[in-house]
Amino acid sequence: MNNDGYAGKFQHQRRIDELRGGSDHAEPPIAEELDGEDTTHDDAFTVLSADRHQKIMLELRFKNGNAKALAYSYLVAMDFNPSEAIKMDFGGHEVTISGRKLEPLFAGLVAQRVAIIREMDRLHAEATASKDDTVVSSIQVVESK
Repeated sequence: MNNDGYAGKFQHQRRIDELRGGSDHAEPPIAEELDGEDTTHDDAFTVLSADRHQKIMLELRFKNGNAKALAYSYLVAMDFNPSEAIKMDFGGHEVTISGRKLEPLFAGLVAQRVAIIREMDRLHAEATASKDDTVVSSIQVVESK
């Protein structure tokens, strides 16, 4: 397997940092967010830019540090009730996402552009999120039988 593409991106970023007067990286940066892809980032979720391909999997990040990834190819149905939640049927898993201002998240999920959904602690959300921000207060995953 060839990692030249990644190494090239790393070299490019290193050169930009040097030109800006920043430090020279000893190691490639840890990619928490999507390995150099253009994204829009919100505390609640991350969406790929329109010129990128759709995501293969949806990553769910829980408050306790755990995460679960589900393949978009298994997403067979989605329901959205703005006063309640987004409900997704992944064939073998039922996912319920609760929170506020979930309309942008639902639109991104329908377009399969959402890469990561982050569950937020209530106190953190109150302290950092404005009233117009999307906040995911709960992610529940239940295996279907």
